[in-house]
Amino acid sequence: MTDMHSKNRSTSDQRMETCRSELEPILFELIRNGEKRGWKAAEIAMALADAADDVILKLARETKNKH
Repeated sequence: MTDMHSKNRSTSDQRMETCRSELEPILFELIRNGEKRGWKAAEIAMALADAADDVILKLARETKNKH
């Protein structure tokens, strides 16, 4: 049973790593575009992190409501 849990975790970790490697360049593009509009990179990164946190909380609420 532990082996199955480890395999699932490994698959999940790999998916997260792949997702990040595919989306991170888009994140940097957003930061570059924001800098062209006068925002500092740190401000943009914080705004994006706050927005991502809001999405995570919304998804968690939706998942909770489905059960």
